[in-house]
Amino acid sequence: MMRELVTVVPEQSKRRDELKEFILKHPYLRFVSLVGIDLLGNDTDERIPIEHFLKNLEDIFAGGVQTDGSSVNLPGIAELNDAKVDFIIDFERRWVVDYNHELVDDNGLPTGTIRIPVFFRHHDRFYCSRSVLHDTLEHVRRELRPLLAADTQFLAAHGIGDSDIADVYFTLGTELEFWVSSPAKNVSQHELRVTQALKESYWKRTRGDIRTCLEDALIQLQRYGLEPEMGHKEVGGVHGKISEQGRLHDVMEQLEVDWRFSDPVQAADNDILARFIIKDVFMRHGLSVTFVAKPVEGIAGSGKHMHVGMGLLLRDGRRVNLFDPNDPDLHLSNFGFGAIMGLLRHWEVINPFVSHSNSALRRLQPGFEAPVSIVTSLGTDPRSPSRNRTVLAGLVRGDGPLSIRFEVRAPNPHTNSYLACAAFYLAMLDGIRHAAGRTPAALLAELSKNPGEPAAFLATDRAYLSEEDIFEHYTEAERTARFGKSPDTVWEIMTHLEEMPDLYRGTPMSEAVVRSFHISALNKWRIDSCAKEFGTIRRELGELRRLQAGENALDEKRWSEFERLRAELLRDDEDFDCEMTRLVSLFDSRRYAEASDGLVAFRRRVAAAREAYRVYAGNLL
Repeated sequence: MMRELVTVVPEQSKRRDELKEFILKHPYLRFVSLVGIDLLGNDTDERIPIEHFLKNLEDIFAGGVQTDGSSVNLPGIAELNDAKVDFIIDFERRWVVDYNHELVDDNGLPTGTIRIPVFFRHHDRFYCSRSVLHDTLEHVRRELRPLLAADTQFLAAHGIGDSDIADVYFTLGTELEFWVSSPAKNVSQHELRVTQALKESYWKRTRGDIRTCLEDALIQLQRYGLEPEMGHKEVGGVHGKISEQGRLHDVMEQLEVDWRFSDPVQAADNDILARFIIKDVFMRHGLSVTFVAKPVEGIAGSGKHMHVGMGLLLRDGRRVNLFDPNDPDLHLSNFGFGAIMGLLRHWEVINPFVSHSNSALRRLQPGFEAPVSIVTSLGTDPRSPSRNRTVLAGLVRGDGPLSIRFEVRAPNPHTNSYLACAAFYLAMLDGIRHAAGRTPAALLAELSKNPGEPAAFLATDRAYLSEEDIFEHYTEAERTARFGKSPDTVWEIMTHLEEMPDLYRGTPMSEAVVRSFHISALNKWRIDSCAKEFGTIRRELGELRRLQAGENALDEKRWSEFERLRAELLRDDEDFDCEMTRLVSLFDSRRYAEASDGLVAFRRRVAAAREAYRVYAGNLL
């Protein structure tokens, strides 16, 4: 029966009369939801009864549905005194059907909701993540055309002329990692660390409910047209235990699912859809899924590697990859070198749209295959790509020239793919402007520079290319000297948007959008720190108890040291505010620079308290 359920509204059914006919043909479609994406990547979701939708179809198609824009993340744009935001339907992207399997009709069919993507319009201008990406792609397309026309070197290498080019296309592919657990899990961090160190999980065989859910999720992704390419176990996790009833319990495993690339706006829509599908499938089997970047401290976090590409559609139907040099002795075309150089040069103003949460930064630590430095890898030889997993963005090659792309490894599952991708392409465009008319050899020489060597485009004090294991080959001091200092807090990342970056001037990433995002991200950081991180630390340290049996004098001394640290961190008295209280006060008064410095010191002290308790407890028999 599930095979008979429609998952996508056909293109020909998006017109008024045809849509009515389509809906009436499928009576289990009971609701419509208009889905817009705010600047933090949150999607709107509501239920419009199908009868009301059909009755008011013309008004809704004309933008007749409105929301209170002050309740979504558009600060500085839609405020309490000017909150009207219109939903403008996107007819170009796919309309999918979301099913509630908990609510079935008399025929046993689940209740279906048509999810229609929309853009947010405020005072006749569009302000939302989807519109920023959509308009950015059009902007980059327009800016590229004269560069292509003037670059006879690239055109000649591919045996084409400017008149052969019909269009510029863009691609975005996604690798999504996530953690799965049973509700009542009893898995220690020690177990997780051991299995990770021994590589007991990566690409190993799944079993039980995990296998069933993974396979079901891939089948559902296929039904929705996402064309899944693979699902497998990731580096984190332990095998669940089997109960007397033959069921798995104490499940905690990390998985990855990949699906086929698409145009970037559709790919970002697919990202959200895939998360819904995966969560729903696992939930139906009593398992919980989290897409948090770093759900377990000290264990591998979850990434969302984004594969970005660009190409030309020719009038005869052929495609040419803009990064392809059409020469086996070259890594990239001049435009390919320009694209990666633009990403690296501008990463500090891209990163706010990629990593703006405490969890995202906790993931980006050495030793967990997550990037910590602004560096790329091309492979030691153009014929032997290396797929270096320690760099920020690496060159990826498949079987043919159309597969050449860059894998950006910093994003996490909660990265707003729309804004991040828009920033990627604007940075690549700037690099391509520099590369136009230059040879691949000259650009490779600039990309290969050492710190202190001046360059026409890249920063003098940085290196940008390495084929080494970034974590093992360089010390922290060497990484900082070559590639720049890694940020410690969200504030350090967001300072790069304090002033409007030149990269975004005159683009759809307007000053209003950047300012609104900046406000939203800092508000989220403040709440995340004070409510989530501090609350978790208070519970964790507060629950640690003295283990008096078998104590000796050394144990008493160690316990006293832990108690002193815990009190200084968490306990106020009449004449003393603890470190947490002082930090909360800094956040509440929006003294973010001081809060950032204090947070770094606070986390070091929390780590010292954890270690003090570990040493104390580890000596007791």
